[in-house]
Amino acid sequence: MATEAATNGSSATAEPQSAAEKLLAKHAADEAHKVQVEDVVDEEDLAHPVPSADTTTMSDVAKGKKKVDDAAPAPKSKAPAFDVGSDEAFPALAGPAPRQSTPIANTWGKNTKTNGAKSATNGSTNASARASTPGMMIPGSNSGLAMPGRHVERITLAPQDIMPRNQLKKPVAEVLRDINKRSKANIVTKEGPNGRISFEGQGPVEAVRQALKELVQQIGIKHTIKVPVPASARLYLIGRQGSTIQGISQKSGAKVHIPKQDDSTAPVGEDDDDEAMIDVVIEGDALGARMARDLVEEIVNKHTSTVNNMRLKDIPAEFYPFLAGPRNERVGALEGGRDIKIQIPHYHTWKDQAPPQPSDQGQPVNFQAQPSLPIQISGDRLAAQQARAEIDALVAQLRRELTLSQTPMDRGRHQFIIGDRGLSLHDFLEETGCALIKPPTGADDDSLYIVGPADKIEGGVDKVMELASKMQQMNVDVAKPHNNARGGGHAHARNMTRYLQQKQALADLEALHDASIVLPTSTDGPTAWEVYAKDFKNATKARQDIMNLVGAHPPSRFQPMQVDPFFHRQLQQREASKIRREHGVHIVFPDGHTETPELLLVYEAPGSPTEYVIPRQQPSAAEVKAHQQAIQQAQSYIQSILAQQQALESRDIEAHPRYNEKIRRYLDREQQGLPQSQFPIQATFPTGRSNASPSFSIRGPSSAVNDMNAKLLAFLEQEIKDEAERGFTTSFDYPQKFANFLIGKRGENINRLREEFDVEIQVKDGKCELKGPEKKCAACKAHILSNLRKLEDETTHTIKVKPQYHRELIGQKGVQVNRLQDRYNVRVNFPRNTSAEDDATEGSAKNFRSQAPDEIIIKGPKKGADEARAELLDLLQYTMDNSYSDSVSVQQSQVPSLIGAGGREMESLRLATGAQVDIPNAKDAPDASGRVEIKLKGTKKQVEEAKKLLQERAKVFDDTVTRNIAVDQKHHKTLIGTGGANVRKLVTDAGGPDDNRAIAQIVRFPRQGDADNTIRVQGSKAMVDKIVAAIQAQVEEKAGQVADSMEVPTEKHRMLIGRGGEVRRQLESKFNISIDIPRQGATGPAASQVKLTGQPSDIKAAKEHISGLIKEQEGETVNVPRKFHHDVSDNGQFFRRLRNDHRVTVDHAGQQPPPRPTATNPRARANGGTAMPLITDDPAASADAHSWELVDNSSVYDGADGDETIPWILRGSPEGVAKAKAQLEKALAQASEPSWSGYLILPDPRAYRHIIGPGGSQINSIRKRTGTKVQVPRGQSEGEAVEIVGSKDGCEEAKQIILDIIKNAGNGGPRRGY
Repeated sequence: MATEAATNGSSATAEPQSAAEKLLAKHAADEAHKVQVEDVVDEEDLAHPVPSADTTTMSDVAKGKKKVDDAAPAPKSKAPAFDVGSDEAFPALAGPAPRQSTPIANTWGKNTKTNGAKSATNGSTNASARASTPGMMIPGSNSGLAMPGRHVERITLAPQDIMPRNQLKKPVAEVLRDINKRSKANIVTKEGPNGRISFEGQGPVEAVRQALKELVQQIGIKHTIKVPVPASARLYLIGRQGSTIQGISQKSGAKVHIPKQDDSTAPVGEDDDDEAMIDVVIEGDALGARMARDLVEEIVNKHTSTVNNMRLKDIPAEFYPFLAGPRNERVGALEGGRDIKIQIPHYHTWKDQAPPQPSDQGQPVNFQAQPSLPIQISGDRLAAQQARAEIDALVAQLRRELTLSQTPMDRGRHQFIIGDRGLSLHDFLEETGCALIKPPTGADDDSLYIVGPADKIEGGVDKVMELASKMQQMNVDVAKPHNNARGGGHAHARNMTRYLQQKQALADLEALHDASIVLPTSTDGPTAWEVYAKDFKNATKARQDIMNLVGAHPPSRFQPMQVDPFFHRQLQQREASKIRREHGVHIVFPDGHTETPELLLVYEAPGSPTEYVIPRQQPSAAEVKAHQQAIQQAQSYIQSILAQQQALESRDIEAHPRYNEKIRRYLDREQQGLPQSQFPIQATFPTGRSNASPSFSIRGPSSAVNDMNAKLLAFLEQEIKDEAERGFTTSFDYPQKFANFLIGKRGENINRLREEFDVEIQVKDGKCELKGPEKKCAACKAHILSNLRKLEDETTHTIKVKPQYHRELIGQKGVQVNRLQDRYNVRVNFPRNTSAEDDATEGSAKNFRSQAPDEIIIKGPKKGADEARAELLDLLQYTMDNSYSDSVSVQQSQVPSLIGAGGREMESLRLATGAQVDIPNAKDAPDASGRVEIKLKGTKKQVEEAKKLLQERAKVFDDTVTRNIAVDQKHHKTLIGTGGANVRKLVTDAGGPDDNRAIAQIVRFPRQGDADNTIRVQGSKAMVDKIVAAIQAQVEEKAGQVADSMEVPTEKHRMLIGRGGEVRRQLESKFNISIDIPRQGATGPAASQVKLTGQPSDIKAAKEHISGLIKEQEGETVNVPRKFHHDVSDNGQFFRRLRNDHRVTVDHAGQQPPPRPTATNPRARANGGTAMPLITDDPAASADAHSWELVDNSSVYDGADGDETIPWILRGSPEGVAKAKAQLEKALAQASEPSWSGYLILPDPRAYRHIIGPGGSQINSIRKRTGTKVQVPRGQSEGEAVEIVGSKDGCEEAKQIILDIIKNAGNGGPRRGY
């Protein structure tokens, strides 16, 4: 058979031709100039060109030299009539065999150790297959002429490609005669060298090809060709529902087998290795197999020009730092500007396996690859293969150069040597030329591994020692503070460590103090914690914090509890949060790697766990008791739950491992509806595959195990029967247009059906085929047909809606469209190019087809789709009704006043009209006239109302004028008036508003302290004119005013002021004057001078009125002995009673009240060192523990002027003064009588509240009953006395009543001893 081996090796070195080759080349050149009629191209050739004879040559795209997009279509080369370079066609004439070119990687697969010229074959298997496949040539194809109907094609078959004569049904000559008789083409045979036979067909194109194909099918031997292709090309070869592979078989007549994904060496997936290869097996005659192979290679060429994930799994991870270089410098060199990306993992902590042990002197270290941590290359395939070859060369060099040193090091020092808290891996590599590898957390290995060249390894070790020596280390024995714990301090230390580690408390300490805390790894060894830090101060602080944590977690907080591991999972999922919330007890469960029955109950605090803060203070005795009580309650609760459960039982059931997965699913389905109080049965299956035991075990409550055992045996029996019936097959029509719904996204629907009904399901060409047990197939068929009826009932509605309404129809985050889809079981698709795209993707189903921007598509069952459409149209109508919009033009300077302070004005407008108002922001530029647009949206009525209000306000603003008038600042105060009364009157009289804020906008005075005299008036022209005229009139009037003063005693100033200045404002408003009253405390003659400013007539009238007012308020004077002043005034209470009861005020004609008496006060004694009463634990005795002292008040006043008097001037109405005088005389009479003061000190000042009682009811009752004055200290500070004033007997009686009250109240609050 003719091949193209020589022409394929285009990049190989050209060899000198032999004499025979030169002669044949000359003959071929001479033949090329002899134009024959047969050389004219057939018209059918132009419409149906013959496939290229150079089928073994692969495109640059397939070899990875070009991307698919970059590969230009190559011009069709016309094959010569004879391939003189083929030693198969002309073995005797061919020149010497060319030198074997250096092999390179398979076109799609892994590369070999070296790069070379383009390979002449596609792997060994494929090469041998190509050597035995026939060549097809077109004689005279170099000529530009051809006769219609005279197309010529020729194939050459080697002897091994033809069946032996004893296997042929007919001789070859007879087969040719039959084909020529039936066909329009004529086939002749010619003998070739080495027993080869050429078959040449002549005639119409299709006839020639069909005849040759039929000939090869009858006389040719069936060939099997394996074509290695990347696993990533599998999907492209199969095509949608197998369409591509079926097309290949139909065109070539050969059978094409592509291994199933489960059977391939490397399943294709998103993260799979692109270098994984699968073998496509082609079975057929020589011609068909060759054609099928060519079609497969064409598809592979198209789709595998780039590699997405080439993984290098055979490189030791210890080499990664050296391959990447410091700061990944070498990665950039490897990429070399090519269209590839190389990712080398950052390796400084070993994971699956530790580095190898150091070897003997002079021996290379046996570094092992870690396939789970591969180097990844993506990009152009050829460039990726070249980069891989370069990496392989570097790896070979590193194997010769690198050695390893193992250095034991305390684990706590590791993170300070390399990592976030130490030197970075890049810095270490750059400084020492070595890489450092540390063990992972939890590994029982403390060694650090230094990898590097032999001449640099010592420097790397020295650097590690240098960094390690800078660490400060302390040991904290956490067991010692609680050596007396039940079970010993070591057991408690382990429990506490386990708890704090789970709560991340230790990680928080490490971050807080920049330290490392190493916990003991052995459960039986020492319990001390090791603390490492760079700074001694940080280590000390960390140690102190640890001791605080240890002190705050005494043994009372912990309680181990033995619970069968069977119950752990359900307790953790169902009860743990409830126990934590109600009892404040946290449960520490064993991790998933251990099957220990020990639970650890830890008291925290009732409430939310997220709000709990780990304590750092030692608990009090009361708190310790509370800890123990809560843990006991939680333990009792768990025991009560377990007590309700039956005894646990295990049962072994024989079952082939192939049923294990089905059994798991069956158990899950059977136990889905279990009540909360029942624990589900657990199944344990053997691990491993090779030695898997043909049985599994179930464990749980005895009755449940018995029931489940019976169900499982029945289930297995049925599965065995079903296994025997797996050959049953049924098929039915299933419209191809619904196939995607049956299959689902990524096969979700069909896989779910396969799992649910345990049958195989295939959908193809309008047929659905089910294979499995007959009953299950029938059930699955019924389910599929039921869903099909729903799909056939599906209706599609397309609604035209303007895009401006889409956002409202979708709703915020898709709330509207989701509600429609859920209610009516439909899909609502909005255009993806709408402005509401973000919301639409949240709510509506994704729209993967072209959709007009004004279309909304509803799909679903007819009834649901109709109802959804009706509701959507109603919603659209509502949206349109409420989408009426308009705008109002306003001056940009008016916008702030329309918004108002804090947006009040705008919110008020929205509430009043219901319209949506959009105010332009400061960035929106006004038009040429300085105006901006305010947009309104809502119903037509709402928009019109809002527009009317805004237009009115805009008209007012547009009509607004501003006038500035200069007024001397001495008149400003008068113009404003007291509390703004005058300026309010000016504005309201001019027709302005009565609102303070509006008035402040209309009339603006300069700020106090400004030198400006200008008053700004703003508003409508008419109003501004009136206000300005009124201001000018008042100023002119003020210019003619005079100032006068009158004598008013200081004590009567309050009569002119009144409460809150009310009297003065009334006088100023009534007489149109201003009154200036001296401030309180003024001295000298001016202290009694009241200044009046105004017109002379007004001042005269005001003086007369004030004189009359003072005269009417003349008071009556009562002289009170100075020694009784404070007794009668009762700390000011007497004055307040007179003012509240009789409207009478009291002054002392300017005299200062006498000093407060310096009576002997037990409170002073107590503060000065007098012993406080002792509090005992006996409530009755504590009530009697008090300090009592009775003092005669007759000798209290020590001043020499005790018999002198101080005037009490009573002012008010005559009736009120008379009543007040009588009350004062009565108080004086009482004060003149002998009086005693009792001072009662109680041990606990918190008990004073019982003396006062609710709303003062208790103390008022004591006062009324005993006729005494009782004063309780306000601050209720320790050592302050209750003061009782009255007769001696009254004081004693009041004291006894108070003690009885305290005793009955239980002395209030906790008691303390002194």
